[in-house]
Amino acid sequence: MPMPILLLLLLLPQGQGHGGAGDICIVGSGISGSSTAFFFTNYTTALSGAQLRVFERRAKVGGRLATVTVSGDHFEAGGSIIHPRNLHVRRFADLLGLEAKTDGDDDWLGIWDGHRFVFQTLRPLPPGTSWLRRKLHTLVNSLRLFKRYGLSLLKMDRFVQVPPP
Repeated sequence: MPMPILLLLLLLPQGQGHGGAGDICIVGSGISGSSTAFFFTNYTTALSGAQLRVFERRAKVGGRLATVTVSGDHFEAGGSIIHPRNLHVRRFADLLGLEAKTDGDDDWLGIWDGHRFVFQTLRPLPPGTSWLRRKLHTLVNSLRLFKRYGLSLLKMDRFVQVPPP
């Protein structure tokens, strides 16, 4: 926005709108909206005499965070990853008693576009599989990722690397 327009907007009178004098409105109840509401109600005095209103278009809290059940199996869908550098969300997860799930070698990855899988890794190998077969399995999965995404995964990995403490 050009500077003259920004300065002009700052000079406009500010009204109270349709909310009460001290109402606080949060749009969305995903991880950001939910944590904002949580911290407002538990750690501030900003709500004294005011109402906290959370607006969500869906019937339940969570935003893109969801667990879906397909054929009796449960899958995490949407924004199911909390990056270690996001200290505020990590703290919120800690306050809720949520624990991080680590990826194991037996995990199976698929990317669903709403209609079909656009990418899938190989199914996990059974326990007791030989070292050589496990290494070949990992190599094939890596080659499939490289074929689909090229060097963009390496660039992303470098971008989000967490520095050692």
